[in-house]
Amino acid sequence: MYSSLNVHNRLQELDVPHEIFKLAGPAGSLEQAAAALGLDLAQMARVELYRLDGEPVMVVLPADRRVDEEKLIAVSSSSEIKRIPGEDVPSLSGYIAGALPPVAHKIEMAAYIDYYTLREDVVYTGSGELSAILKIRSYDLVRATGGETVDIVCST
Repeated sequence: MYSSLNVHNRLQELDVPHEIFKLAGPAGSLEQAAAALGLDLAQMARVELYRLDGEPVMVVLPADRRVDEEKLIAVSSSSEIKRIPGEDVPSLSGYIAGALPPVAHKIEMAAYIDYYTLREDVVYTGSGELSAILKIRSYDLVRATGGETVDIVCST
């Protein structure tokens, strides 16, 4: 299994400034991680994996939002979508689903980053470990992932 060290090393290779915060213990959820850091849930980003026409892709969205699968199909020009179940995430990424970072995965995959994720100057997200959080500037997140910024979340 990969760890936050893999994430740190990859971001160093890309010359992307970042910080990894170690928590007192494992965060059971993004809500708990946000509370531990004194953040609103909207400042946290969730990383999810999907298969679009059979190919794995990464989606980054605010932790307080959900993916609108119809929008994701439209922006990707795909005809079939399926969320990758948590138990399959490690084989594609090298990380457990609850700590999935936006970079340094086992395999290269396209990335889609929802616009709402970038409304904050700084984004906090999974670091590869349940007891650590990655802090990265929103524009560096886009640069590090090579992600396409799109509108893919459900309206609230």
